Amino acid sequence: FGLLLALPAAAGAQETDTARDASPEHTIEAVKARAQAAVDRRLDTLATLERRVIDHEFMTTVHKATLTADYADAVAGLVTLNREIQDAGTVEELRELVPLIATDYRVYLVIVPKSYQVGASDRVAHVVSRFEETADAIADAIDRAEAAGYDMTEAKRWLISARDEIAEARRTGVPVANDVIDLDASDWEEPAKSMLAEGHRRLKNARVDLRQAKGSLDMAKQAIEDAIDG
Repeated sequence: FGLLLALPAAAGAQETDTARDASPEHTIEAVKARAQAAVDRRLDTLATLERRVIDHEFMTTVHKATLTADYADAVAGLVTLNREIQDAGTVEELRELVPLIATDYRVYLVIVPKSYQVGASDRVAHVVSRFEETADAIADAIDRAEAAGYDMTEAKRWLISARDEIAEARRTGVPVANDVIDLDASDWEEPAKSMLAEGHRRLKNARVDLRQAKGSLDMAKQAIEDAIDG
C-alpha cells in the first residue's frame, strides 16, 4: 500500500494544448489515446488493490467485501466511460468526458489512501487484541508470583503503563477503518481530504503507542524474572 500511495494523483488524461498545425482528427485521436492510458493506469491500480485486500492477513471479511465491491464499481464505471470517450467524435464531447476519469472515481486521491488506512487500522486491531492477551497473561503471572511472596511492584508499574498504551492505540487506530471505508469520489475534496488526513495521523499515533506498549510488556516480564531470580 505504501508503494501505491506514491502513484500519481493527477488525472493524466485531461485535454492538453496541441501543436498549432495539428489537425482536429489528430487532436481527437491523441486525446483518446491519453484517456485510454489514464484509464488503464487506474484499472491496473484497482486490480493491484484487490489482490492486496484479498490477501491481507488481518483485514476483516466485512471490510474486504466492502472494498472489493468499491473496486468492482469503479472498474465498471471506468470501462463504460472509456467506451464513451473512444466513441466520441468531437473535441467538445471529449472536453466533457475526459475529466470524468479523475473526478468521478478519485482512484488516487480517495480509493488508494482509504484502502491503505482500512488495512492498517485492521492490523492495529489485531495487534491490540494480541497485546491485551499478553497483558492478561502477565497479570496472571504477577498474581502467582505475589502469592509466592515475591515483590511485584515494578512489574505492576510496567503492566499499568502497557495497558494504558494499548487502550490508547485501540481508541485512536481501530476506529479509522470504519471512519474512512465509505468515502467515495463525491466526498472529494471535503470531507474526504480532512478525514483521510486525520486517519493518517491517528494511525501514526497508534503505531507509536503499540511500540511503547510492547516495550512496557517486555519490561513487565523482565521485572517478574528479576524479582524471582533476585
